[in-house]
Amino acid sequence: MSSVSLRNRTIWITGASTGIGKSLAEALIARGNRVIVTSRREESLLSLKSLAPDRVDIVAADVSKPDSVLSMRSELDKLTNSIDTVILNAGTCEYLDTNQFDSALFDRVIQVNFVGLARCIEASIHLLQNSALSPHIVGISSAAAITGLPRAEAYGASKAAVESCLESLALDLDAQGVDVSIVYPGFVDTPLTRKNDFPMPFLMSSDQAVIEMIKGIEARKFRIAFPKRLIWSLKLMAMLPDKLRHRLGLSMVRDNA
Repeated sequence: MSSVSLRNRTIWITGASTGIGKSLAEALIARGNRVIVTSRREESLLSLKSLAPDRVDIVAADVSKPDSVLSMRSELDKLTNSIDTVILNAGTCEYLDTNQFDSALFDRVIQVNFVGLARCIEASIHLLQNSALSPHIVGISSAAAITGLPRAEAYGASKAAVESCLESLALDLDAQGVDVSIVYPGFVDTPLTRKNDFPMPFLMSSDQAVIEMIKGIEARKFRIAFPKRLIWSLKLMAMLPDKLRHRLGLSMVRDNA
């Protein structure tokens, strides 16, 4: 993959109303791109629209809903005949309490994080294939996909599914000239992570995360992972023998889990 500047492109960002998605949208708007932003509620995206009314378009959609594919595709087709970069950032996180095991939690998380990602690809793949500017799919996985972590049964599984899906997609889209990148953020200070009730090592700001993402996307890196200290800690943990990895994982379990 050769480097491609994130300037003067048509970019679609999902999950753009808050956290990393909002910070990334702001940065890409400032770079002169035409940016299409998606979230469930249109009003949550109006502040982004105000930054550059002639270059920002809103497509409100709930990616967890099966009929969102048709509505997103229809709205995107009205706005443009090609998209150069799709950043699939829409996501949610719920942690499992095994004392009150809830399979519906898995459905909620996977419908947004994994199936929602697939719906967005379905809605936009034809527009990427029309791009003359090195089309690129960027999907957000998580550091939690690297190895099993306490209470992350649903969240980690959904993000591991994203990783596996995009690895396969990179192979199948290669002949069409569509690049694929996978992003593995660690703990980023967002409204979603502020709900966490446990220590978050190497916590970074949304602005710091955006710098890492843009640098990796422009370099067309296949895997974009940050912060490095957390990523390498989890990779080393994943390489340990099962018994040792299990023992280390147990040290992270909350007493009241």
